[in-house]
Amino acid sequence: MFEEVALPPDVDAIWWPRFTRLAPDFLRWERERQDRVTARRAEARAMPVLVGETGVTLSGYADRIDLLPAGFADILDYKTGSSPSKAQAHTLLAPQLALEGALLMRGAFQPLGALKPDQLAYVRLKPNGSVEEDSILEIKGKSASVKSAEQLSNEAWARLEKLLDHYNNPEAGYVSRALPFKVGDFGGDYDHLARVLEWSSGPDAEDFE
Repeated sequence: MFEEVALPPDVDAIWWPRFTRLAPDFLRWERERQDRVTARRAEARAMPVLVGETGVTLSGYADRIDLLPAGFADILDYKTGSSPSKAQAHTLLAPQLALEGALLMRGAFQPLGALKPDQLAYVRLKPNGSVEEDSILEIKGKSASVKSAEQLSNEAWARLEKLLDHYNNPEAGYVSRALPFKVGDFGGDYDHLARVLEWSSGPDAEDFE
């Protein structure tokens, strides 16, 4: 497979050993799922769906959709790193999976028709060769929370519609980063326009009289 896509030698040297380490545990993970999965769809495309009365449509791709009995499906997103975290996805700071669930319920993934999401999860492919299914439906600790996939998807859709309504107002300004994930994160797409790094590198407040 790597030879067919003619990857650069440095990419091949890094990723081929990683894929060979992943293969055994990936097969183990697939076997554990096979009794409940009736069909699998990779790189499933969601057709544009109008978001409420905003005049804006949402579309996209899901890494994988596993069809289940009784009109349900799992949406899986492959990750080779730790970002975004399940907490960020659960609280909708990173709403991609939940929005895919909302599109699924609206029949956007043709020709599957409208289905209900049963599980929304990251499939994390670890450098040590382990494969971990990381559900975003539950977080533990101080901010413990459990939501169904349908509930989380509906919440993400409602928030998106509210956000689009907000920005449909010509008086509403656009901010570079309304909710930064963490202190010192300067990876926003529009940070250069907002001069975030420049304004964040000045002296501390106590240096001023």
